[in-house]
Amino acid sequence: MNLLSRPLFIQTIGQISSSNDPHHTLIYTEINQVPKIASLLQGIPAEEKLIRAIQRVIYDRVKSLPDARMGKLGWNRFAIILKLPIKESLAVAEDLAQLLDNQSVDIDGVSYYPKLIFGVTPLSPEYKTPERILAAVDEALFQARRTGNSVVKLIEHDDPILQAYYDSLNLLPLITEGLKIQSFVLFAQPIVPITQQVTDEQKFEVLLRFKNEEGDIDPKSRFLETAELFHISREIDYYVVHQFCRFYAQAHQANTMYSLNISGSTIRYSPFIDVLEKEFKQFGVNPRQICFEITETVADRDYKQAIDFMNVLKNQLGCQLSLDDIGIGSSNLANLSKFNVDFLKIDGSFIKDVLVNPYSELVVNFITSAAKLYGRKTIAEYVENAQQLEKLRDLGVDFAQGYFTGKPEILFDPMWD
Repeated sequence: MNLLSRPLFIQTIGQISSSNDPHHTLIYTEINQVPKIASLLQGIPAEEKLIRAIQRVIYDRVKSLPDARMGKLGWNRFAIILKLPIKESLAVAEDLAQLLDNQSVDIDGVSYYPKLIFGVTPLSPEYKTPERILAAVDEALFQARRTGNSVVKLIEHDDPILQAYYDSLNLLPLITEGLKIQSFVLFAQPIVPITQQVTDEQKFEVLLRFKNEEGDIDPKSRFLETAELFHISREIDYYVVHQFCRFYAQAHQANTMYSLNISGSTIRYSPFIDVLEKEFKQFGVNPRQICFEITETVADRDYKQAIDFMNVLKNQLGCQLSLDDIGIGSSNLANLSKFNVDFLKIDGSFIKDVLVNPYSELVVNFITSAAKLYGRKTIAEYVENAQQLEKLRDLGVDFAQGYFTGKPEILFDPMWD
């Protein structure tokens, strides 16, 4: 069995999947970051030796299996085609995972302990193209990577996760084209006080909506999830900032706070601050009227960068800050105190069932108590009825946002002028 090149392997996948042979399976495997560690410790030759050693382990295990074919599809990825039922192919993947779990690989006197993760799928004609098959096992690898080392994930052509991936794939060109031709419009949803406030400042969250070819607004478009999946969230953030600044120059209201969402990829991109300062200066934006929303999960994951980013926004530019989706991350007193924000925005999943779920009520009560302790204001998302609003008021929440307190309305269409 020879190691196939990537083009030849993909061609082989296509031929087998279109032959209606129900017994072939694709195993896709990825080595963890140990080869990179070898490169840092001993140089690139050590990394290459380690990958070749793992390749031999995999090759020796599968070479005698029925109709086995193996290809190298990336610097740390291998793929195997087997003529075996799915159950037996899963057993092969599990065996390979355990094989690497139980041995080290010695490179020039240094021992390494590489681990593998696996995505497995039948080579079904329902996939239609080899590219979709590779997309499927790539998604399986993503799921396995989130679980941990030595994990095997099975995925099939009708998996709901995979269908969502395909939907996003179809949406991607609409997003990239929409950013060019300005098909995205800005909406604003009010954030209203529900307890005694000492300020009469109005507050709005700026939302993005997609306008289709017929000129209709599609509120259910998954473009934000798609942008995150395909790493174009920063382009959307830039678009929102620029279009909002255009709106601000033309029609902003005094004594009003506008809240804009910022993605994790933008937080990790330091030139954004320079772009923001230029936009503010060009359009005469008062930074004190702007609040940037950052999710708790992103802030916690990119802690150092998030802290630096927030400090610049707040201390250098003078913007306000909000920590979003509070409650679904690793919320604790230390978490809620270490970020110097003005608002804590309680995730809507707790608001929706705060009347019937004691745990949700406990979470909301905890967050409001912590907010008061650290001098923050709280905002509840997805408020849908008067009973929820009254309950949130009793729990000490400061502001509410949702269809009950105010639906999103169009703020600015880039095509207006």
